[in-house]
Amino acid sequence: MKYKGYIFDLDGVLIDSSRIHFQGWKDVLNRLGRDVDYETFRMSFFGKRGVDTLETVFGKGRFSDDEVKKISDEVDSNFVKTVAKAGVPIPGALEYVHALKRTGGKVALATSAPRPNVDAFLDAFSLRGVFDAEVSGDDVARGKPDPEVFLKAASELGETPGSCVVFEDSLPGVIAAKSAGAACVALLTTTTREVLNRADFFVKDFNDESLIRIEMSGESFGPKVREKV
Repeated sequence: MKYKGYIFDLDGVLIDSSRIHFQGWKDVLNRLGRDVDYETFRMSFFGKRGVDTLETVFGKGRFSDDEVKKISDEVDSNFVKTVAKAGVPIPGALEYVHALKRTGGKVALATSAPRPNVDAFLDAFSLRGVFDAEVSGDDVARGKPDPEVFLKAASELGETPGSCVVFEDSLPGVIAAKSAGAACVALLTTTTREVLNRADFFVKDFNDESLIRIEMSGESFGPKVREKV
């Protein structure tokens, strides 16, 4: 196999959590005098850090660093409290990660979400110790579409970005993956192929048969893993 590192975003890639995040942000934004509908949230905010979401809505400088942290913490606490009962894995995602591990693949989690969200996810789905590297939004200075999160994940796997493939579902994430120099498989779980058109490959989820047939530089991507699932 050409690719040695497999880097997974969290929200929309491993877990269907867009509605959880939407409700958390909607409650906060309504209290601050702004409203947001689900489609706007999905297209403009999903996959971004809390500080970037607030800057998108209100512009830079509207809130102090302390206020940004307080608002983001409120939204994130909703996720932490809700993920175990309301979070649903993307079809085939967890099985695919485990299969990669069994076949010797290096797997990383790389997300804009803060560390408490990552911990809540890992605990809710018994994934502690599964990933060879875990990079959260707290571990980087710049959020997606900056490539820092994926560059750090590749480094922690001991691989070059070009030897890694990133699984993403948002446009900022796809841009970040390609800017890092990695290949990118876009999951069409939260938006459309047209929006994510900078990705290299497109699948509905991890049960999508096309994932088995994807060809990367003449080498099959998936079948050896699938035989183990």
